[in-house]
Amino acid sequence: MPTREQREKKEAKRQRRLERRAERDRQVEHDRGRQRLRRIGFGLAGLAAVAALAAVIWLVYLQPRPGESVSTYGAGDHSGQPAGGYSTSPPTSGPHLAQAPSWGEQRSLSEASQVHGLEHGGVLVQYNCSTPCLELVRNLRLITSGYDRGVILAPYSEMNARIALTSWGQIDLLDEFDLERVEKFVSENRGRAPEGNQASQ
Repeated sequence: MPTREQREKKEAKRQRRLERRAERDRQVEHDRGRQRLRRIGFGLAGLAAVAALAAVIWLVYLQPRPGESVSTYGAGDHSGQPAGGYSTSPPTSGPHLAQAPSWGEQRSLSEASQVHGLEHGGVLVQYNCSTPCLELVRNLRLITSGYDRGVILAPYSEMNARIALTSWGQIDLLDEFDLERVEKFVSENRGRAPEGNQASQ
């Protein structure tokens, strides 16, 4: 029969074994908890990334753009101005010249040249004045001069409106100057075209 001392040693040994097992169980549970938190963290980060991507897609591609949307055609077609003319005046897409226009203020610009500028992500701000309109041109220039690339200011007499704002597939015609409307059209439509990166390089 075991002595009291032997029984106490055996009990102490059993107690240590139970403590070690309890410690292992606590460690396993702790590790599982950390893994659960890590998975939750990855899941939340993934959801945040998806939400950010969805926001970018909405802002860049799906959000309604200022102006009226027009069907586009002729991207990459350098055959010049079509025989039947363009579907809008000023044009918003279609066949065009091989040489793209320079950014900035222009004295005149053919329709086929305008379209190539639009294909490169440019926004055209054009005015039609039967009599000198220095104040209007000055106001438009204040907006367009804020862009080194991607914006052209030019006269255009082949339209009924006083001011025309065009980008690839978008047009807005104004009978009088509207600062907020012009600024919004330029800032939100610039660079949105088949070769839109040309407007910011």
